[in-house]
This record gives sequence, structure tokens and C-alpha cells, in this order.
Amino acid sequence: MLSYLKKNIIPFLAIVNLTVLFFAEQYRPVEVEADFAALKVSSNAVVFAAYSQDGTVPDYVLSLLKKLKKEAPNIVYVTDNQIKKSEIGKLKPYVTHLLAKRHGEYDWGSYKRGFNWLKENGWSGEEQAKDGSKPLLVLANDSVLAVAESLEPVFTAAKDSGADFFGISANQDGTYHLQSYFLILTSKVYDDTDFAGYLNAVKQEKDGLTVAYRYEVPFTAYFEGKGYKSAAYLAYDKLSYLPLNDKNCYPLTLLSKYQAPFLKMRTFTERLNVQEPRRLVFLWLKKNAPTAYDELISHLEHIRSPYLKDNR
Repeated sequence: MLSYLKKNIIPFLAIVNLTVLFFAEQYRPVEVEADFAALKVSSNAVVFAAYSQDGTVPDYVLSLLKKLKKEAPNIVYVTDNQIKKSEIGKLKPYVTHLLAKRHGEYDWGSYKRGFNWLKENGWSGEEQAKDGSKPLLVLANDSVLAVAESLEPVFTAAKDSGADFFGISANQDGTYHLQSYFLILTSKVYDDTDFAGYLNAVKQEKDGLTVAYRYEVPFTAYFEGKGYKSAAYLAYDKLSYLPLNDKNCYPLTLLSKYQAPFLKMRTFTERLNVQEPRRLVFLWLKKNAPTAYDELISHLEHIRSPYLKDNR
């Protein structure tokens, strides 16, 4: 009997144990800094700020990265958390450089780290593409669902506006400002030493709201005060008939009437004073943007959102 155990059962249990340890290791969150592709110094670049409580990368984020990649070959993905080893491979097709480490400075702290990495590795407005154009810098984060099939119209609108920095939407809370979930900046702005100084002044704050009021809200006025021109894809004056300052509180109107390329994920939280039925937002997405709808449902199921009840 003992001989049988040694020959059969014990080796089998050892293999099972090693298999369990292997898979446990793959799903363990770790700090990571890694390069996945060579930096193209004359091409557009994205600093993408993310956060995941469980160290995963949602499908809606991967979809946004895929669309961004078509407009900007360089993507620096900075996530304010450790990442599960099993998730890293999902990022490799899209990401140039990954930094996954808890820093507690929210999206602006990630913007700071990603921009500094780009500068340290030779990316700047001094480099030009073959057509003579200078690369754009995009600051983007995971707080939005990419509803548009392509982001090309956004980049075309940014170019046509003649603005030095360009956002999707603006807000009047505090003072007029572009919202920082998606900003496109020309070399005039990001090569200004004050831009690096602005980012490097970012530090830990008590909460995300404080981060917004200290860094997002003053940004537009500060750089307009230096003579730079700003513009928004969803022009604020055209939305003045919507009473609340944050026009994202009207998601159905932005999607159906103004072809907004993004939907704020806060639509499905208590942190946005949504003025239109979420049920109708779900229905609009299901009919007009089915892939984005599926990605949204998948994420809401993953986080066990109570707002799934409105999807009927």
C-alpha cells in the first residue's frame, strides 16, 4: 500500500499542488514596469490613467486602447494599482510602456508619471513626422466608455479647431474648464516648461474631488492665461440650455443629439447627478452601439453594479 502511494498518489498530488500554485501566481497582483514596444518619438502619444480595485483590465478599457492606438502609436499605461500577472498580456498589443504601482494621486498623478517617462525617453515636440507635423499628446483615462466606433473624428475636430489644447466636454463648476478625462495637447502646450511644472506639482490629496478642484479645474484658465487657445468637441455654449454645469448629467442627450464619442462611467454610480433615465441610456446603447453596450454590461456585472436593474 505504501509503495502504491509513493508510486501513484503522491506524485499526482504533487502535480496538483504545483498546478494550483502556478495559477495562484498568475492571478496575484504585482507591481510592474515594462516596455512592450519601441517608442516612436515623432508620433502621437497617449498617457492613459487607470485604476482597478482588483488588478484587472476591463474589456471596455481594452476597446478604448485599441481605438486610441489607431490615432496614437505610443501609449503609456499608468495604473494606480498593482496588476494581476494574467492581465498583463491583454495590454501588450496596445501599450508601449506599462507602469502598474499604487501611488494614490489619482489620474493626474498617473498623467504626471506617464508624461515624465515620455520626456525621459526622448519624446517631444522637437521631433516631426514626415509631413512636418508635430506629435500630439493625449491625456486620457478609464472613466469613459468609448461609444464611437472610431476616434478619428475627434482628432480631426481638434485639428480643425485650431486650438492648442482640446477636450471633449467642459464644465462650469468652480470656473469654466475642459474636463480632463480626454485632452489633446499640441507641442506648444506640452513643450512649455510650465506644463511639466504643472504636472510635477501634483501630490496626494484626500480624495478625487480635491484632485479635480486642484488640478483639473484651474488647468484651462491657467494655460489660456498664458495665451493658449482651448476648444471642446461638445461646445459648452451649445449646451447652455441644459441647467446643470456638468453636461454629462444628460447622457442620453449627449449621445443621441450631439453624437458624443464617450459616455462617462459615472452615469452608473451615485457620483453623477444623472437627469435622464438610465434605462433609456441602456436602450440607446443596445440599439446604436451594441459592442459598447456589451462591454458596459460586462463591466457592471463584474463590479456587481446595482444599476444593472435599470437594464430592462
